[in-house]
Amino acid sequence: MASRYLFHALERAGLSSSYQCRWLTPEEEDLDDRHLLENILDWQPDIVCCTLYLWNIERILHLLRRVRQALAGMKVIAGGPEVAFQHPFLFRTGLPDVAVVGEGEGVFPQILAALEKGKQTDFNHVAWKTGRRYSWGQLPAPDVTLQECLPPARHSSWKPDPNGMAYLETGRGCPLRCSYCRYGHLRRKTTFLDAAEVSWRVRMLMDRGAREVRFVDPVFNANPAFQNILHSLRKLNRKGRLRFFAEVQADLLTPDQIRGLAEAGFLELEAGVQSLDPQVLKRIRRPVRLVPIESNLRLMADEGIRVTIDLMYGLPGQTLHEIRHSLEWAWQFKGANVQCLQTLLLPGTDLRTERKRWKMQADDRPPYGVKSTSTLSPEDIRTIEEFMHRKSPLDCMTEKFVGTSLADIFKERITLDLTKEQAAGRIPGVTSRRTLMFRAPSLFFHRRRIVDTMRNAISSEPNMLWQFVLQPENEEPLDLLDEMIAEIRKWPLLWTDRFASVAGWDRIASRRIFVLLKPSARYSESWLTAAAALLEDHFY
Repeated sequence: MASRYLFHALERAGLSSSYQCRWLTPEEEDLDDRHLLENILDWQPDIVCCTLYLWNIERILHLLRRVRQALAGMKVIAGGPEVAFQHPFLFRTGLPDVAVVGEGEGVFPQILAALEKGKQTDFNHVAWKTGRRYSWGQLPAPDVTLQECLPPARHSSWKPDPNGMAYLETGRGCPLRCSYCRYGHLRRKTTFLDAAEVSWRVRMLMDRGAREVRFVDPVFNANPAFQNILHSLRKLNRKGRLRFFAEVQADLLTPDQIRGLAEAGFLELEAGVQSLDPQVLKRIRRPVRLVPIESNLRLMADEGIRVTIDLMYGLPGQTLHEIRHSLEWAWQFKGANVQCLQTLLLPGTDLRTERKRWKMQADDRPPYGVKSTSTLSPEDIRTIEEFMHRKSPLDCMTEKFVGTSLADIFKERITLDLTKEQAAGRIPGVTSRRTLMFRAPSLFFHRRRIVDTMRNAISSEPNMLWQFVLQPENEEPLDLLDEMIAEIRKWPLLWTDRFASVAGWDRIASRRIFVLLKPSARYSESWLTAAAALLEDHFY
């Protein structure tokens, strides 16, 4: 969506014909660093624009550093939620030439025009690199309505993805000011689409093959036209061709609105509760009326809507008892999906600024997860994670590391026959999620080559997900797994690993080892159990 919005900003300013714009296709987004870098260097860009999130900032900065080595004159414009005034490491890299905090559509054309003339803008949320420092302007950014930001409904870019998924923003800005959130804090007022415009855009998406529309508003029912939007969607979706999803402030819904959501085709809704402790909610500036939210959650279930209930742990003043109480309360709702998320001290949030007051300990690298507070010890956080996992196993954890089949998350699979000579140099493959499968009558005999190949793979592509698969014809010494694990543990952690280690489990998520068994071979139960236990101790 970011690239569409920015390109439309150029069209509105009459500048689109002055630039040849190029963005990544879905296939290119799946590439590893080497092939992505080759594509960018082939394009020879004058300007690279990037949207930075906690899950991509380290990889993008790594790529930009390599691009800058080859294209010294290239300019970099950075935006996205990770660009914040007091970011812990972004500005120290010196990689962005221009960095935009908050919304970019209103200033993007002016930034390009200034670069063209060798000048700088004077907006107070835009930083320009001058020598080794960054300087900020003084003027507020122009207010831009959501109607201006969105490409017209008939625009060629206004379409679902190849899987039939489409995204629609009907409101910009949030009525809430939660201290842990980065959304919309610089926006001075909210702006919304009316019901007719929403209906028209949904109709165009449906005509272009959409099967599901996800409304990306922070609070869907904050739109003043919410009731009319439901009415128009119900009429538009009479035959049930579309599924809808939205986040709502559940305590503000009426029974009629809940019925209207179900009739319109909202099969899933997300409701933020965060905590049942009124004092905790007050500290994070999160107003929730607990009595109506409970009755409304039950009404949603009665209407056939699957609700995701959001809770958090690690908030100011939260205790282990309160978090367990909130979880048990949420689990009582029939069919609800309960997610209790670790508090993140995101750059630019008020909660990050107040971290010392609440003695919050967290990484200064993504995902910035809170590891302890004045009222929660690291042991308490581990207890919470284990409590949740016993009740509802985390869907992102690997269920097994030894078996006769592989999960399909790693679609690119490269088989290396260790009995044959392999060309030295690069590891085969192109995508950023890759399986390397090792095959030989005796894998242990080839252990040095296996470990060397793993080292070559990770060193050449340190930012991607690797799965190393052994295909034993017979039982192999577990020392082989020990050597492979030791090699993986030598490498720096990625953001996914920091997420996985929140409970002190010390498990790696970005790289893992799997043992793929031959269905026709015989393995002792003791060997299978020992191999699985060893891998489960080290990988998420």
